[in-house]
Amino acid sequence: MSLATWLARRSLATQARIGAVLGRAMLLSGGMRNRLRGYLAQAGYADRVSLSQAAVGIGRMAVETAGLWRSPDALILSRVKIVEGWDEVIAARDAGRGVIFLSPHMATFEIASLFIGSQIPISVMFRPPRVQWAEPMMRAGRDRMQIRSEPAEMSGIRAMLKALRRGETIGLLPDQVPDPNRGGEGVWADFFGRPAFTMTLAQKFAKTTGALVVMIGCVRLPNAAGYRVLFTPLAPFSDNLETSARELNAAVEAAIALAPDQFLWSYNRYKVPAGVTPPSGAKA
Repeated sequence: MSLATWLARRSLATQARIGAVLGRAMLLSGGMRNRLRGYLAQAGYADRVSLSQAAVGIGRMAVETAGLWRSPDALILSRVKIVEGWDEVIAARDAGRGVIFLSPHMATFEIASLFIGSQIPISVMFRPPRVQWAEPMMRAGRDRMQIRSEPAEMSGIRAMLKALRRGETIGLLPDQVPDPNRGGEGVWADFFGRPAFTMTLAQKFAKTTGALVVMIGCVRLPNAAGYRVLFTPLAPFSDNLETSARELNAAVEAAIALAPDQFLWSYNRYKVPAGVTPPSGAKA
């Protein structure tokens, strides 16, 4: 917690420099270099995003997110410089319609939920960190303004469904591999041309409640000037789960295209969850 507090007292430019150093240090690992190289090639970005750019983006995400958790609300919101598409969200809310926000691991993506929470109530899915001591700090940093975290398990899923039925808003991570052991249902669908176990929860929520689904694009502005947050309403998903999973992944790919050097390429998007049979082309 003391490190996060120290980071919160630094300027965004200083956080960016620290994150860049941390990210480049990751490239000392041959395994990390191979993972980034493989994922960038799979996505077709090998010629546009260097290993150094990808690593710097990952380091900045880690450092800037830790700083967010201990920064005052007003300071955080002052760094959101450009907001696009918010009027359509408010129109849905005014009509009594629930909203499902989908936020890929882009840039310092938690800035988006904090902006939303400054405007309207939102429930977000929370998966506890692997290191238990970090959970209180993460929860304190996220459960603020009008944000409420729900556990990534059946109780949280039920709470989110109830929120949507009340015409409220929820937030999910669409590029996270669902965990069937925690109620995370999924199907196999191509993500950048390779099978990835993909959530069906957002699609089912939307069909059950009639909620508007909105993809969030979070982008760092040049020279550590702040952030741009883009809200893009999605067309209704197909009734077929496999087709809807492909539609979801296509929307995530479109969000990544906004700033491919700022995506979390280190995340093992293609892992096979325990107990799930992979299709041909998927590797554990």
